[in-house]
Amino acid sequence: MTPLSLKPVFQTCTRLFSKIVLSVALTSTLLVGCAPKTFQITSEGEDFDALTKISDSEKPCLYPYGGDLGENLVFVSREDDGSYNLYMKEKVLPKAVVQKTSGKNVNLAPAFCNANNRIVFQYFDKTNFDIYYIEAGKGKAITQVTNTDENEYNPSWSPDGNLIIFEKGATPRTYASATSKGYEGVAVKKNQIWIKDLKTKELKMIGEGSFPKISPDGKNITFVKYDLDKNKSKEMGTLWIMSIEGDSPRQITDVSLGYATNPNWSPDGKNLIFQLTKKNKIDADIYVIDVNGENLRQYTVNKSNDFAPYWSIDDFIYFSSDRGAKASKYQIWRFKIKK
Repeated sequence: MTPLSLKPVFQTCTRLFSKIVLSVALTSTLLVGCAPKTFQITSEGEDFDALTKISDSEKPCLYPYGGDLGENLVFVSREDDGSYNLYMKEKVLPKAVVQKTSGKNVNLAPAFCNANNRIVFQYFDKTNFDIYYIEAGKGKAITQVTNTDENEYNPSWSPDGNLIIFEKGATPRTYASATSKGYEGVAVKKNQIWIKDLKTKELKMIGEGSFPKISPDGKNITFVKYDLDKNKSKEMGTLWIMSIEGDSPRQITDVSLGYATNPNWSPDGKNLIFQLTKKNKIDADIYVIDVNGENLRQYTVNKSNDFAPYWSIDDFIYFSSDRGAKASKYQIWRFKIKK
């Protein structure tokens, strides 16, 4: 389930090729909107520097990734016809936005790689989600990475751009579900974590989990597991870390903390940033925790859905939020953690 209740119908289909390159021209539409707006503290307890609204569109803007050193921020926008396309701000603060995919498609979960200048994402191809990537430059082809009868989701890169990690299995519904009750996290059951080596073409399964991300040194993976709460009545997401070979998994957060998901690494690899819905709240907030499971810090407390954080190498936190707007009218925001 996407934030706006997208429910594609999955069917079974046998396809013949393990990888294809689609020579489909991408649109490179230059969109011009309002310049970003900078705010100070918007809610009591939000103690960070320079809260800035990065997107200001009539369309919902979601799932930011990138923005390192103020460049190459990719995100998803929901079109008026219900489709989802990828967009990029080549410079974060100027108002220009470039559309990277077009058509009545469902393109989600983009991740930009500085090392190879590519954007990997999940694409709904008639019957199921597969993993694709595109060159971040204009007018390039779309390259298919996976081609199975199952669904693959939430891809991201190794730091050197040679590996793509993703999950395979049940439909992930832990994005952000805007309902009459507010934010709800719904679990994914024991999805598999896979890695594709683009050089050797090797494809291997290394464990179970969702939302996998490779650490900045390329040695470890953070991911999400799902379990019942202590009353065995509700599912919760917990954060884990394991080696890139799939060894030595260790739990970082407990179900008693709340529903944790969408983790990303700090640039130095010492912290995880993630979204958390605590038991006493109906919306998600942005938290940071040390990789040893200690020193939990909360950064957003606004009565809004603040989710899908990305920590840039220049210490900005990019995230999706419907703060200051009607529920589910998401835009991209950023703040800087005070040193």
